[in-house]
Amino acid sequence: MQHIPKLVTPGDPPRLGDTTLAEGVGVPLSFGHAYITLLVCLSGSAAFAFNFKDKAVRRGDVMVLAEDTIALLKRRSRSFRVFFCLMPKGFAAEVAYQLPNPLFVFLHDHPHCVPANADRPLLAGWLAHMRDIAQRCPTYQHIMLRNHLQNLFLKIAEQLPAQYQAGRQFSRQETLSWRFWELIGKHCIRHREVKFYADALAITPFYLSQLSKAFFNDTPKGLIDRQVTLEIKALLSYSTLAIGQIADTLNFADASYLCRYFKRQTGVSLSYYRSHSHEPNGSRPGP
Repeated sequence: MQHIPKLVTPGDPPRLGDTTLAEGVGVPLSFGHAYITLLVCLSGSAAFAFNFKDKAVRRGDVMVLAEDTIALLKRRSRSFRVFFCLMPKGFAAEVAYQLPNPLFVFLHDHPHCVPANADRPLLAGWLAHMRDIAQRCPTYQHIMLRNHLQNLFLKIAEQLPAQYQAGRQFSRQETLSWRFWELIGKHCIRHREVKFYADALAITPFYLSQLSKAFFNDTPKGLIDRQVTLEIKALLSYSTLAIGQIADTLNFADASYLCRYFKRQTGVSLSYYRSHSHEPNGSRPGP
């Protein structure tokens, strides 16, 4: 395989494989509907530009590319090869659900990560486990891939530079954007209106929309609805609460409104999602 196959739709399952990227030299890399692309250099070396910053990539290096990351492969050695994992938006949101905010800030600033020498054997083991899940674990594959990717990202989070653990200095626009992200996690169960978050930040909904699109490549309502949908999925998958109880827990007027909301966000019903959330291949319906 000389290139990375694109996801066809945002609802596709994650795709894994190896590639030489031989056909990608000199053009910005494009991954179709992948919201997050994880690359691990398996062999050789290459010169990349990530958001116009030049980086030398060598064996064992990890690259985490968001949908809006501009990644340009400038040169590659003949033996250059990478492992790739393409994550559509719905799956990426599940992976990110319990990850700490400082990690997102770090990866936004540093999409190219260089593991310590002591961690490189661990990364090789992680890759072997990742391939085993993809090839030999069809029943719970979705859940296992999600958890395994979370472990990788949490390992990165454990080793964040001090300035990210303490909180680096942000511009006012960055501060407002990341504060909005934190507020969604705290208040989405009770508040799904953009105006609530704009008021909490003392800005207008229009300005919040501009910030959200610039920093997260999505609308404020889209980010709020995505987090609410993840909360619903978690309760459907890991609790025995009745639909009416879930509606009460998440501050929906009634079960009927919750059903319509979930169907609009995912394309499937609550009962269908709950009954199929652990089906063979681990394929959870909906984005």
